[in-house]
Amino acid sequence: MSMRKMWVPRILMLGGLTLLAGCGREPRPVEVIQSRGAEGVALLIEREAGTGPYVESTAERFRVVASGEVIKSVRWSANAGVVEPSDERVTWTLPTAGTASLSVTVETESGKTAEGAFQFSVVAAPLASHSAIDTRPDVTGSSCDIAFDSTGKGHVIYTNDTHNSLWYASWDGASWTTEQIDGPGFNNGGVFVVKSQLVVDPVTGTPHVAYSKGTGNITNTTTRVGYATRVNGAWVREEVDSSVVMRFSIALNPAQAQQPVIVFTSNPSAGVKVATRTAANTWSTVTPSTSIHALTSDALFDATGALHFITHQSASGYVSQYLQVLRGSTLESFALKTSTSAPWLATAWGPDSHLLALSNGISEGEWNAIEDITVGTPAASSTRRVSTVDYKYASSALAYGGGKPVVVLRNGTALTLGTTDAQGFWTYTQLGTVEDNSRPSVAIRPTDGVPHVCYQRDGKVTFQ
Repeated sequence: MSMRKMWVPRILMLGGLTLLAGCGREPRPVEVIQSRGAEGVALLIEREAGTGPYVESTAERFRVVASGEVIKSVRWSANAGVVEPSDERVTWTLPTAGTASLSVTVETESGKTAEGAFQFSVVAAPLASHSAIDTRPDVTGSSCDIAFDSTGKGHVIYTNDTHNSLWYASWDGASWTTEQIDGPGFNNGGVFVVKSQLVVDPVTGTPHVAYSKGTGNITNTTTRVGYATRVNGAWVREEVDSSVVMRFSIALNPAQAQQPVIVFTSNPSAGVKVATRTAANTWSTVTPSTSIHALTSDALFDATGALHFITHQSASGYVSQYLQVLRGSTLESFALKTSTSAPWLATAWGPDSHLLALSNGISEGEWNAIEDITVGTPAASSTRRVSTVDYKYASSALAYGGGKPVVVLRNGTALTLGTTDAQGFWTYTQLGTVEDNSRPSVAIRPTDGVPHVCYQRDGKVTFQ
């Protein structure tokens, strides 16, 4: 680490602190740099109530001291993060991972001034150690979905692969509680579950689940879409539509009191359908367009109640993708890309109407793994940028928080968490070995900004 210094007569210069967490040494909370001025006055900076690495989103407190001088005024600033000055002290909420700078200018009662800039190596928030969510003997978690509510409570749905059933788990910050949602049962309407997706009301913490279910050969049976929610401590299951379901996604409409809406494709020639829950066990299904499109992404509402999802249309061996925006009964479209494949796209909202869409899997070196779509009104006025994420991966999930995207990528049996640094480059954290052909999920806990993932390890649904 280096810090630029400029010396002039009767100027006291505050020296640099080495705060590089990745160097394997504990950072020193206080370091005194002597002045080269004639008065021999020394200044020092102290880190208060903090040890170890500097972790993003953490509020750190510092104090500046002038040896032999009375401080008259202090000015604090930083190139990133949030600074809350209080005379000689400052609280600095650290920015995202990367290099950040904190500066201070001091004026003493005797009329002397000093200034300095300090470089910090800020590291990503650490993940919790992994633990099995469901420890029973069954194989669980080939697919899972994780979400948090505004209180930081964790919610996960996952498959019991031994019995083709669907389960829910809640986390209070210390332990998991598991409950069955659907699966094979006796005289209770329970059937086999194939796929599922979870959304959570951020305020009430109520989980809402869409899933495909049916009987017969799981690999090729026809399935229909079901819905479940937790009411007064018990799971309520509902039939949504009698049509065959291929792909589906569930979203909550914030403009309609978090009303559940399920978007699904029954078959490509039938187009995309939108089912809205108008009352308990009552669903209204519409087909917004007669065009032959198939759903290929998670659905998301914006704050105004406009529904966003991505579809694909096949022709002559190529697949054309479109962003679809349903505003009331009007469907608007924006063309994305044309390629030979149509992977599922995980979506997340970034700031300022930016919709991020991440391909579930990519071939080696595919350049358009993630779409950054600035949604316009109408949708045809939208713009897009495409970026790489990693050289290749087989399954992925996406979240956004703390001013940056977070992805989890599975390549064979290796699982990686990816975030961006201050320059926008991806940084990768290896999470260890997972089951091949499994699907992970990622979400950011709003109370501390830490990303968490669920995945399958050693045949168990696992949380980290």
